[in-house]
Amino acid sequence: MLALPAAAQEYPALHSVTGVAADDVLNIRSTPSASAEVIGTLAPDQTGVEVILADESGKWGQVNSGEQSGWAALRYLSPEPQNDWRMMHGQALDCFGTEPFWSLTLDEASYLRTQDEPVTPFVLMARQPATGRPGKSGFHAVGRIDSALPIPDIRSISGTLTARHCTDGMSDRVYGISIDLLQFRKAGQLDVLTGCCSLVP
Repeated sequence: MLALPAAAQEYPALHSVTGVAADDVLNIRSTPSASAEVIGTLAPDQTGVEVILADESGKWGQVNSGEQSGWAALRYLSPEPQNDWRMMHGQALDCFGTEPFWSLTLDEASYLRTQDEPVTPFVLMARQPATGRPGKSGFHAVGRIDSALPIPDIRSISGTLTARHCTDGMSDRVYGISIDLLQFRKAGQLDVLTGCCSLVP
C-alpha cells in the first residue's frame, strides 16, 4: 500500500519545489536513487507537484513526468497547505477512466464527460470519509433537472475514492487515488465506471 515517511505525511499530496537554486532543476529519476537515470525535471519554483507516495526510506517521492512516473528527492519538496480530499469542501479532484473514456471534475460544481455526452453538470451534495477506513471516502452529487423534457431527466452520481496505486492502462503514469463511480439515470439505467484521480493544484 502507501508508504509513509517518518513525518507521517499522508499521500497523495501537493508539494512545492524548495531549496533548489534558481538556475538549477530538481531531477526526477527512474528509481529512488541518486544514481538512477534522469527521466524528467521540476523547475526550482514549481508548485502543485503531486507526490503519489513515498518510498520505504521516506526520502523519495513518486511523481509523474510526461507519460511516465519517477522519483524526486523529498528533501526538495515541501508540502503545500491543502484541504483533505476525502472531505466536503476538500481538495478538488480530476478523475478519468478509459474504455469507455470518461472524465469527472469532482468539486462543489462537478462535471462529468463521457463518450456519449460531452458535459453533464452535477452539484456535490456530500463527500465523507469512510468510518474506520483511513484513505477511503464516499461522495454523492445530483444533476440539474431539464424541465423541457416530458419526463424530467433527474440524474445522480455516487462513488468511492480510495488512496491506492492506480494506473490508466495506457501510459506508465501512476495515480494515488482510485475511483469507483456509479451514474444513475432515468428509467433505471445505471453506468458503472472505474478509474483514477489526481489532486487539482
